[in-house]
Amino acid sequence: MNDATRPNHRILVVDDLVAIHEDFRKILAPIKATADFEAAAAALFGEDALAGDTTAGRSEFTIDSAFQGEEALELVKKAEAAGKPYALAFVDVRMPPGWDGLETIRRVWEVAPDLQVVLCTAHSDYTWSETNKALGRSPNLIVLKKPFDNTEVLQLAHALTRKWQLSRDSVAQLASLDGLVRQRTQQLRQAEETFAQAFAANPHAQAIIALDRVELIAVNAAFESAFGLRQSDIAGTTPENFGRGIDSNRLRRLLALLKTGEAVKDHAFVYQPDAVTRRDMSSSARPVNIGGRPCAIWVIEDVTDRLHLEAQLRQAQKLEAIGQLAAGIAHDFNNLLTVVQCYTSELLADPANAHLKSSIEPAHAAALRAATLTRQLLVFSRKQITQMSEFDVTAILRDIQPFLSRLIGENVNLQWEIADKLPTIRGDRAAIEQIVVNLVVNARDAVPSGGSVKLSLSSREFGSAAEANHAEATAGRFVTIEVSDNGSGIPPNVLPRIFEPFFTTKEVGKGTGLGLSTVYSLVRQHEGWIDVKTAIGQGTTFTVYLPALATAAGPDEARPARRRLPIDLPHIRILAVEDDPIIQKMLRSIFKRANVPCTLASDAASAIEEWKRSGPFELLITDVVMPNGFSGVDLARELRGRAPKLPVIFMTGYCPEDVAATSSVPGPTPRIMEKPFTIESLTETIFEALKPAAG
Repeated sequence: MNDATRPNHRILVVDDLVAIHEDFRKILAPIKATADFEAAAAALFGEDALAGDTTAGRSEFTIDSAFQGEEALELVKKAEAAGKPYALAFVDVRMPPGWDGLETIRRVWEVAPDLQVVLCTAHSDYTWSETNKALGRSPNLIVLKKPFDNTEVLQLAHALTRKWQLSRDSVAQLASLDGLVRQRTQQLRQAEETFAQAFAANPHAQAIIALDRVELIAVNAAFESAFGLRQSDIAGTTPENFGRGIDSNRLRRLLALLKTGEAVKDHAFVYQPDAVTRRDMSSSARPVNIGGRPCAIWVIEDVTDRLHLEAQLRQAQKLEAIGQLAAGIAHDFNNLLTVVQCYTSELLADPANAHLKSSIEPAHAAALRAATLTRQLLVFSRKQITQMSEFDVTAILRDIQPFLSRLIGENVNLQWEIADKLPTIRGDRAAIEQIVVNLVVNARDAVPSGGSVKLSLSSREFGSAAEANHAEATAGRFVTIEVSDNGSGIPPNVLPRIFEPFFTTKEVGKGTGLGLSTVYSLVRQHEGWIDVKTAIGQGTTFTVYLPALATAAGPDEARPARRRLPIDLPHIRILAVEDDPIIQKMLRSIFKRANVPCTLASDAASAIEEWKRSGPFELLITDVVMPNGFSGVDLARELRGRAPKLPVIFMTGYCPEDVAATSSVPGPTPRIMEKPFTIESLTETIFEALKPAAG
């Protein structure tokens, strides 16, 4: 048993007579058990309590004596200072010549107010009223008449020391509880301060709504900024008068769910405070109890930009899928167009067919137009062949300025705004020209009755992709091409589809729906992006962002002139490899009419066999994509191993990745011939391929 739990049996006897002290010691601290003690103990605790107790008669009471009140006070002070206080004091009323009992008790209680006191008196010195008046009404005072009974003294000693202990324990427990209350109060206060700070600093708009009387009772700074409603003005604010542009019916449905105790997440609504501004909001709320009042914490997030980026991403994914489909269609279509173009151009070149010219020319023109559409499909699917170089976009715009002025017409005012000292870009010159032309034509069509079109060229730098606020954006410096018109604008239901191929709002016969989809794909190929801003009745602005280079562009290379020669090369033996029977038949016909020896093969394996049987040949013309896992590039490598300077022409329908692989062929650089081709382009390509050998 430690000191904290050990019963306090320290007793102070204050009396001027020595015999009284001896009497208390005999009663409270006898040396051995006596019959009287055992009888008294049995009367107090019962006989069964002492059965088998070998320590019966031994007491834990410690008795100290004081013969005057002043001496008693000093003992009490020392005991308190030592941490060993007295639990009980027996004090006589009369103690001449010093303090009497009442004065002694009063002085002692100033030091030890919880000390239990038994006032011993043989005379009626003080009435109970006088005692209470002198000492005050105290539960710690009992009067004992002399002569007293031993059992009564022993009973008082046990009871009052136990009472003192219980009183001390109660005080300690109250102090502990008080400390816990203070600690919990401090924790609650800190929690409230933390919540208040988090509530106020949260970047999302937050409000606390009372659900008994539906009204706002608190809003944070973000809420004030988003909805123009200050904390000082929210008294009495309900969903009906919350603010302009908010659907109060949706808010009432939100509150109805909260009143059932159900938390609400991602509850969407639209905030449209005026005719121009429209913001998409997502709100979440959870019921809480604040001061016994049913409330809800309402968090509102502006998701307009996020939804815009998600829509852009979905659109980009859809366009990517359409592009893959378009590329596959264009590959097969190019083979068919090659046949049509070559045969119609051959028929037109033969004077014997002059009487059929009026019938053949429309077919030839239709084939050329179909080839243009196919090329646009390949641009959209990013499968067309590009010639990349470093150049200044300003030079391109100045080159095509006269053409654009004629193209746009006299009733449209074309304005130019080109910044000085723009950075260069790396790209395909023809692709950039096509981007500008398509956007200008689109802007012209937006003002059919006349208006203005502005073409601007500048640069801009973004520190991060998020700064550009576009799903396809990246950080860095960009050259921007901006084409704007003052037309009627693009309706909201049309805007998400403007980059889809074959989607057009123009009349039948006045548009293919490939203009903007081509622009979109070309911009993506140049690792840039395109942004659109439009407003009904205020016009539309398309802004193209193209990555800029850190270095200046080199001098432009002169473009070689197209050569058109008749095929009359009987001393040249050609090996042509094509797996499409229609293309094979066409090539056989062309070379036969031109009196050029040509051996045809349907795949790489048969071409190698022809080489072994009747080679070597002076020229190889082969399709890039071949069956049986052996491509035209593989074939060229194999034959270049036999004839290192063998001229090679690759035919391709669409795939720039396959064309890029042609650079791995050792020896002289192969020529590339895009499908569909004409007899003239075939002639020129053959001439260019044989020129180094002839030279």
